Amino acid sequence: MSDPLKDRTADDASARRPLSANEEFMCAFDRGDDLGVFGPRGIVLAGWRVRGLLDVATVQLALDDVVARHEALRTTIIREKDAPYARVSPPCPAALTVVDLPPAATEADRERLAHEFLDEVDRDGRLGATELPLLRATLARFDDGDAVFVIVTNHLASDGWSMQVLMRDFTICYATRQGLPAPGLPETRQLGEYAYWQQEARDSESATIAREYWKDTLSGGEMLILPTDRPRRLDVPPVYAVYRFVLDQELADATTSLAKSLHCSPFMVLFACFNLFLHRRTGRTDIVSPVITSGRTEPGFEDTVGTLFNFLPIRTDVSGCASFADLVRRTRASLLEAYSYELPFGEIIAKSEPELMSGPIMNVSSVVSAFQISQFPPEEADDIGGLRLDALRRRLTSLVDVSEIPDGNLWELDLHPDGDVVGVVKYNSLDFDLPTIVAMADEYRELLLASLKSPDSALPKQESSA
Repeated sequence: MSDPLKDRTADDASARRPLSANEEFMCAFDRGDDLGVFGPRGIVLAGWRVRGLLDVATVQLALDDVVARHEALRTTIIREKDAPYARVSPPCPAALTVVDLPPAATEADRERLAHEFLDEVDRDGRLGATELPLLRATLARFDDGDAVFVIVTNHLASDGWSMQVLMRDFTICYATRQGLPAPGLPETRQLGEYAYWQQEARDSESATIAREYWKDTLSGGEMLILPTDRPRRLDVPPVYAVYRFVLDQELADATTSLAKSLHCSPFMVLFACFNLFLHRRTGRTDIVSPVITSGRTEPGFEDTVGTLFNFLPIRTDVSGCASFADLVRRTRASLLEAYSYELPFGEIIAKSEPELMSGPIMNVSSVVSAFQISQFPPEEADDIGGLRLDALRRRLTSLVDVSEIPDGNLWELDLHPDGDVVGVVKYNSLDFDLPTIVAMADEYRELLLASLKSPDSALPKQESSA
């Protein structure tokens, strides 16, 4: 494909490009610079334990290398009414904060404090979409050889996958500047190139076929929504909260075992149970519920930093399923079809009937619940330049007033290396009370337990109290 970016220089402050499909979609949730997706609470964060000697000056230089390497961190969306566009600015220094953590005598205490510190950043972190660069970092030290490193970006500049890419690139840049052995940085394609690729892809034959697939698949469908505890206040800022829970190793092992026997992934089993949960909650048998993908369908964009994630509205018919195993097979088929015709969500709903999204977006008494498994790029070495990295993925504390999402509820499950599954439900606490969310998570766990115990038994009937 042609590359409209090739003649642009890094210091061209007037550089501009069209928006990617996801940037266009996010603009639909624009509530100004102080609220919503452009506001300071629309952030993504991730943290790591870093063991090894860290030189603060070199940490700063490596962060600045990362900002220079990934233009998404230097991009501002100009929201002109008729023709919004993205403007890329020259590299600039990233803000780095260095703090000391309380003394801790044991490794268990340090690990606990590390996760508590990450939660603190989640509560207090702020980074608006106009504050360049769209990356900040905090280095919190137990001592010279043991620290917590937290990266915060605005969500318009990155997603969960991007955070792993950023940390990998940071460690390589750090090691290189220190003159230590490190792998070379892979070639990266910029978010602007991704936006131009999407523009060209819209006119392709495969995209035309995909649009017809989604039009036919979603015809007559309606995004399934869950009732809120009180009428939604769309005129006030949301206050997002997270409820965290654990599915124990026995459940995780049983999920993996059933997935293997049915020739599918653990995600497909877990999402099938989510479909069952939605069926039980609503009585609906025609389930349309979104899953979140990495959005990196085109080879070569695996190392691109940006908001590439995508929503796919998965339609599954629960009626006629004789057992949970049948539901898993049906869910698997729905997912595989959807993956093979993946398009940006905005294009999907543009070809769908109006009722698919008009209700969920405008409804003042219910919300959509999206579902995802934590996604990570192919594993890189966790020991680069003498630094050992361990991602802080075991956050178990429920919190109020955390980073925001555009709207609705988000269910995310992380297949943790320890063998169990760490779950989180993110929700607007002005819409739902915590006991409601806890009851939902408990019901999901109980359904999963019963379904895995007897996958060939009849599906449980809907409870009249649901």
